[in-house]
Amino acid sequence: MRKIHYIIIGIICVIISYYIVSAFVLQQQSINKQSIYVHLEPGWNSYPGNIVYEVTNVWSNSQKIPLSSEDRLEISKQNNVDEIRYTHDKPYILVQNSNTNCHDSWEPHYARFGADVIRHQIEYASGVQKSPDPNITLYNSVPGKQNNAEHESQIKSGYSQFIPICTSKETSSFDYTIKMNDDTIGFDVYFVPSILEQQNYDQSNAKFQYYDECSGKNYARFSGTCNDVAKDSGLLIVLPDNLSLPLTKLEIWLYEK
Repeated sequence: MRKIHYIIIGIICVIISYYIVSAFVLQQQSINKQSIYVHLEPGWNSYPGNIVYEVTNVWSNSQKIPLSSEDRLEISKQNNVDEIRYTHDKPYILVQNSNTNCHDSWEPHYARFGADVIRHQIEYASGVQKSPDPNITLYNSVPGKQNNAEHESQIKSGYSQFIPICTSKETSSFDYTIKMNDDTIGFDVYFVPSILEQQNYDQSNAKFQYYDECSGKNYARFSGTCNDVAKDSGLLIVLPDNLSLPLTKLEIWLYEK
């Protein structure tokens, strides 16, 4: 019985510590949330597959000027997308919703619960998470189960998505991590100088530019660090065209250093 009490006290201390850190540390940073939904139309091997990207950008905002409700609405209209697009001559529907595209912040200590902290500690103890800090999600890298030859043949005609960083600096450095809910396949990820490299990747048979030592191929989970990237940079994430799940979900975290 005494052991159970110690465990409960330990859990309570972890939760209290999390909220103290959230109140005094995270307030020095801005957090931006973005969701991207993709529906693959006929023409894709993965049809009628769906892809969801849940993106969290944690960054140092040197100009925390609150947006008015009118400005927030106008920026959201400009950055939210709902349209049919094509890649490799195959159609898909893109629905993109952002939290004012880095112009405003999401407040974590009003929305997260103690259960998130406990889950993080369990994942850290089991070797899933790299950091014991519940405010930082960095997964240990895990390769996809698809063999490299099959992966390479499918990735060339796959779906690519650009995920922009948030920063107020001309150049900066980032820790980043990506987790996918399907380990039977793998994604490729590259830290690229701008969204233009997505077009180069899709149209030039994967001939494009990315930062050295800032990439991973055929992973179900991946974490990395990229230093001295330009303000227009971001992650280029590529999925092979052999998705088997009705909904493939990728969670992405970017942390400015």
